[in-house]
Amino acid sequence: MVKLSNISIKSILIVLLLTAGIFSISTKLLSSNLTYAQSSPTPSSSTGTGDLKKTTSAGALDILLQISPQPIGHTDPTSFKIKFMTKGTDTVQPHIDYDVIINDSNGKQVFQASELAGQQGKPLHTAEGIVTIPYTFQSAGDYSINVTIYGILFSPIKPEFADFTIKVA
Repeated sequence: MVKLSNISIKSILIVLLLTAGIFSISTKLLSSNLTYAQSSPTPSSSTGTGDLKKTTSAGALDILLQISPQPIGHTDPTSFKIKFMTKGTDTVQPHIDYDVIINDSNGKQVFQASELAGQQGKPLHTAEGIVTIPYTFQSAGDYSINVTIYGILFSPIKPEFADFTIKVA
């Protein structure tokens, strides 16, 4: 019969725990099901609740834009909740590098999230895959909201975007 020392047992337990941890992480990464194939942009679609959902320009993610309050007014703050979703699923994709720009109907930029955060031109990061951005419109009219993705899971990608058009009363 083989007699194991306390050090050997501890070493074996550490190796088993590390192996289980690595297996768990690799399984989650493999099951995240990210797609980087080229595809044509999908038009904005409504989810039936006033939310807008659109696939990014090269198809890596779906962007769910939830706007409140509805209807959108120009006298009170508007909240834009953005969920970065694994394409074709209801699963939120964590660790996204992004920026959000709002333009008026003349194409003039009226808001940029990275500028508000003090790092204009540099992508912002969300660990959770969900961000809420407040903005108060200065006048009624049509506006476009551009959500650009620069990285997924700490890996830079060729920038992809989703554009949404909204009407402010």
